[in-house]
Amino acid sequence: MAKYRDIADDIRQKIKNQEYTFGQKLPYEYVLCMSYHCNKETMKKALDILVKEGLIIRRRGAGTFVKDYDPAMDNPVSKFGRGLTEQYKGIKEVTSNVLEFEVVPADELLSEKLQIDVGDFVYHIIRLRFLDKVPHLIDITYIPISVIPNLKLQHLKGSIYSYIENVLKLKIQSCHLTIQAALSTPLEQQYLGLKENEPYIQEEQISYLSNGSIFEYTLSRQHYAHFEFQTVIIQQ
Repeated sequence: MAKYRDIADDIRQKIKNQEYTFGQKLPYEYVLCMSYHCNKETMKKALDILVKEGLIIRRRGAGTFVKDYDPAMDNPVSKFGRGLTEQYKGIKEVTSNVLEFEVVPADELLSEKLQIDVGDFVYHIIRLRFLDKVPHLIDITYIPISVIPNLKLQHLKGSIYSYIENVLKLKIQSCHLTIQAALSTPLEQQYLGLKENEPYIQEEQISYLSNGSIFEYTLSRQHYAHFEFQTVIIQQ
């Protein structure tokens, strides 16, 4: 494992063990570099992982601070990582039509998103997801083979997250989510019923295991009329 991942793992564990507590300022980067015997670039990569996981936050001119940590967040059912199947369990039937399933070498974009080397092999998956037999969204997913091995067609038709957790016994930790809109392409027009020049809503999701490894880069595209986002904002 790369050294910056080892460092991220160690700092993450210290946050969970409350060696670094909520609101506490982390040591300066040069101090951390000396503690972990690494250069600034390696430490920056390690801290970037924890920022994306939502464990720490950088405040310009002030430093890097620990965000509030709730151990319940380790349970993927309590946060983002339930996946569509678990999210609608007992509410609606979730089914998937696999449009594409292949292994491809990572290009520069995938290398950056998944933090792997250019040329490393990844699964390229396109699935049309249904709720009660009605098309709901298109998932375009890239998964590093080195992180999630032996993925089969049968797993894609069910729940990939279930395979990761129940078969591989890996723990899903967190994700970095970006939401944006874009004009539809023939793919969305064909499967989501969008017209030319109508937009889709896209959720770009980079997902992490508890060991800090990125296991998924997914673009989920929905019909604009079916998208809803809810959140709760608490002032501290």
